[in-house]
Amino acid sequence: MTAKIIKTKTSKAKQVFGSNGVLYRFLEQEGGPVEIRIDFGLVPAPALYYYADSLLLKLDDELRMAHLSFGRRDENTNTFADRIDVVMPMKSLFGQFWASARDVENTVDKILQVTGAVPKYKPVSLADLQAPTLFANTIFAAVGEGESTLDFYHLPPREVHLAKTQKRDMQIQPTIRVIMSSVVTKHFFDVLRPHAERGQSVSPAMERSRRAIS
Repeated sequence: MTAKIIKTKTSKAKQVFGSNGVLYRFLEQEGGPVEIRIDFGLVPAPALYYYADSLLLKLDDELRMAHLSFGRRDENTNTFADRIDVVMPMKSLFGQFWASARDVENTVDKILQVTGAVPKYKPVSLADLQAPTLFANTIFAAVGEGESTLDFYHLPPREVHLAKTQKRDMQIQPTIRVIMSSVVTKHFFDVLRPHAERGQSVSPAMERSRRAIS
């Protein structure tokens, strides 16, 4: 991705810093809030991957965190046979990701329409089993003919701090890739929708893969 000079309304040029797919600029003075743009074509893909046929969302309103459980459903019960958990800030999931994924969901809708698939969701609960708990604050979603992928990433506060204070390049860390059928992907968006549309976070007009961090 080629870094571009971004201009303000006053036509004053803002210098862009960073490389390897993570670019940023200072919104005001140096050392202040930064705006970050991620090119997922240039950042490393997650090395770990997991197939899921079911999912569950739980919210921690006190901590403002969303707990996403992905797993495989036991055919004889309404529980996960196995699963992984990914914890994300609500702001990242219902704001930044939701705004950037509108075109992705439209593509999923078209695929389901062409294939004639009718989403039917079976209830699932956590049950009493241990599961790895991972953390992410960024998702890249991609859709194929029959399956979709959610690539989870973590951009640590340390990277943002060093960028703001030393103009260092930021390194985003791959967490895990979750692979699902298009039917389950549609269910994923349906699960997120009521929380995102309640305006728990930023405006849906937010540009794709862009974030402002103070």
